[in-house]
Amino acid sequence: MPPDSAGWNWRRDGLYAALAFVLTFGAFANSLTNGFVYDDGQIIRDNPRLERWWDLPTFFGTSYWDVPTRDLQLHRPLTIMSFAVDRAVFGPGPFGVHLMNVLANALIAVLVYGLAWRLTQRRGLALAAALLFGLHPVHTEAVANGVGRAELYAMLAVLGSAHLHLTYVRGTIARAAAEPAGRAGRPICLAGALTLYLIALLFKESAIVLPGLLLLMEWLVLRTGQVRPMLPRIGTYALYALPLGVYLAARLAVVGFGNPAAQEVMADTSTLQRMLYVSETTWRYLGQLALPLWLCAEYADYTNLIQPTLADPLTLAALVAWLGAAAVIVWLVRRRQWLILFGLAWFGLALLPVSSLLVPIGTVRADRLLFLPSLGFVLVLAQLVADLGRRQRVAGVALLVALLAFYGWRTVTRNRVWHDQATFWTVTARQNPGSALAALMAGAQHEEAGDFAAAEQAYKRAWELRDGAGFFYKEAHLKYAIRLQQRNERQAAAHHYRLVLERFPNDPTALVNLGQLLFGDDPTRAEAIVLLQRAVAGRPDDHVARFYLGLAYRRDNQRTLALREVDAAISVHPEQPDYWGAKALLLRELGRESEAAAAQQQAQRLRRRP
Repeated sequence: MPPDSAGWNWRRDGLYAALAFVLTFGAFANSLTNGFVYDDGQIIRDNPRLERWWDLPTFFGTSYWDVPTRDLQLHRPLTIMSFAVDRAVFGPGPFGVHLMNVLANALIAVLVYGLAWRLTQRRGLALAAALLFGLHPVHTEAVANGVGRAELYAMLAVLGSAHLHLTYVRGTIARAAAEPAGRAGRPICLAGALTLYLIALLFKESAIVLPGLLLLMEWLVLRTGQVRPMLPRIGTYALYALPLGVYLAARLAVVGFGNPAAQEVMADTSTLQRMLYVSETTWRYLGQLALPLWLCAEYADYTNLIQPTLADPLTLAALVAWLGAAAVIVWLVRRRQWLILFGLAWFGLALLPVSSLLVPIGTVRADRLLFLPSLGFVLVLAQLVADLGRRQRVAGVALLVALLAFYGWRTVTRNRVWHDQATFWTVTARQNPGSALAALMAGAQHEEAGDFAAAEQAYKRAWELRDGAGFFYKEAHLKYAIRLQQRNERQAAAHHYRLVLERFPNDPTALVNLGQLLFGDDPTRAEAIVLLQRAVAGRPDDHVARFYLGLAYRRDNQRTLALREVDAAISVHPEQPDYWGAKALLLRELGRESEAAAAQQQAQRLRRRP
């Protein structure tokens, strides 16, 4: 094994690292103008926790989503804190978030160059790895989307830990060679690696595999596959249980250890079927990394629930491919292709916790899940390209340039999809017509643009997809009912509100809107009053529910009760002129003319306000 410093030239290698930084930054530069898209709204734009960047108890004491739904319980305190720092430095807009993402990705490319060089002492291979990783379009979901921050900063910590661990291990090997009795590397490097492991976990939990990745690095690359020298090293890797234990204790205290619910399209999948799906998806991931022509942000398809069988052609093809992969691995071991074996092992181990193989996760498939595993693929591809260049320099350079040009072009075009909500959901709904979520969100974008007919059709498509798969899409039914109500399709709208209330009896939107629909008609007024009373009981500060309950009481000739509810609505929202107008009308009907005149004047004053 060559010494770590052999051949390192700060001028030349610094130039290569700078080239990787600049080209990587340039490939993602058009994402700097992106807005807040997808989960950015809840996690970044509308998150009150980001107002105080120094509030560590809040960041560490709440879940990532900060909602009571256990299915969404993730603990990523440093990710949330990083968004708070962005807001403090750059303001509440999206630019700062995207700038820091693009800078982090460019810095990752530099760290990849350094790691590949330190492992191989080959500049061409290291530069190829850095550029292939930095420009790869599968990373757009992590870089061009704000909440991809978790992937990026966790990767920075993982690579930083890998560099420090590598320094420690090389020191151990060097000392052992010079002094057979001495086995210690530089403890400060190991301490730094352990610290960065904890930091990586606090950005994203998938970094849990880092000790295994480091062990593979030492075993397959530094020790060239020898088992005996690794046996005394087990104690070193056992030390990584310390930061892992700290993270698990913090997670347990805040969110517990409950497994997230499987994504709905996988909900009824057996263990065997899940394993078959993971087998097939792994090969799809590899194909996507090799030739990223088709990238999508939402792979759940409600027209094709995940229940594969051994009779499915793609499932059988994936199983046969594993036999071929096993043969290739045996051949690589015989040829002592340790870097390629390390790359394959990195890909497999890094993919394991996000693959649903061990336990189902809440995502059936996602481009962002490939951010950490893709480094293994890139190392393999870089060695293949570099080896070709050694034999045929022109062919090797041409292949690398072609790959980088294609990856860069695809990255730039994919960044544009993440530019804004309208573009993102329109493209996603077109790419995956079976996605109920994409249909719902595309409908919201159509409605915002004033295309109400398209919005209504999209909402209908959303609930048809999910309901047809055996699930109930409350949000889509509500939005569809609201559109029907606005078109005065009262009976059809009431039908959908009732469908929601059959399954969610206390849903406030359905209670209030259905009550509003029914209180004007004598035969349904009693039902409307009961609905609105339930809405008020569940949310006493809901001024809209209070107001409509007051109107319903008035229609039922219960004017005293009506005035009480309207007054309650005004106490919550005194700037609403309609509430004052309704109060003036009720006071006049109760014979309290002077009070009615004052209420009417207040209503007129509020209406005159710009």
